[in-house]
Amino acid sequence: MKMFLSPEPSRASDSPHCCAVCGKPPAPYRLPFAVGRQETPPLPRKHRLFRVGPMKRKFFQRHRWVWHVLWLCRDCGGENPADRVWTAIQNHAATRQLVEQGYTETRLDPDFRGQEGEVTFTEEPV
Repeated sequence: MKMFLSPEPSRASDSPHCCAVCGKPPAPYRLPFAVGRQETPPLPRKHRLFRVGPMKRKFFQRHRWVWHVLWLCRDCGGENPADRVWTAIQNHAATRQLVEQGYTETRLDPDFRGQEGEVTFTEEPV
């Protein structure tokens, strides 16, 4: 797993974050992750290729994602932190709470710019 992390610009009012892996402050690297679950069973959608020909069915499934942020220091956000990061995500308090509520999937997205606790939805082909 290769991750590209960029430091989050710090603001004067923000308190320094501690690293989620080793616990050392400051932790300038922000790694958003989402814990999700399936919202709907696979649902068919009918479509035509180029609006010509018979109708075809394609199945889509809606997922709900709850986003959280993992803060990493320069050492832990460096070379190959894959195992340590996944362990930190699994031990995160929000992940444990969501797993108790039936959430079963996890994903990383370093490009996510939303707030912690934000809920998003995706529709993915099955």
